[in-house]
Amino acid sequence: MKTKKFGILAIAVLIAAMGLEAQAKSATKGQLDGVVNINEANVAQLMMLPGVGQKRAEAIREYVTAHPFKSVDELKEIKGIGDKGLEKLKSYVTLSGPTTAKWIRPAPASVN
Repeated sequence: MKTKKFGILAIAVLIAAMGLEAQAKSATKGQLDGVVNINEANVAQLMMLPGVGQKRAEAIREYVTAHPFKSVDELKEIKGIGDKGLEKLKSYVTLSGPTTAKWIRPAPASVN
């Protein structure tokens, strides 16, 4: 029974650590401002999008090469992007115009 409790505790600690890591990344990067044109963006620009890492960005580029997006909803054709992921992305993507996305870093805390 102790082994089972230890296993559950270890999993809980791991999940908590992963959440803290995600918060730390967000605090370091800041807030994303602007949009990414998913039909023209390069891999680095696509990686600015929430939930988009290198592999997913490369998959988006491959998709665009075969046929440009006609709708933002087509992002669900990319492996790993479902309804929830699409909702997170919608406010940061566009199909036309320039990519204007940039990170706005939080102001450092003042020390009194």
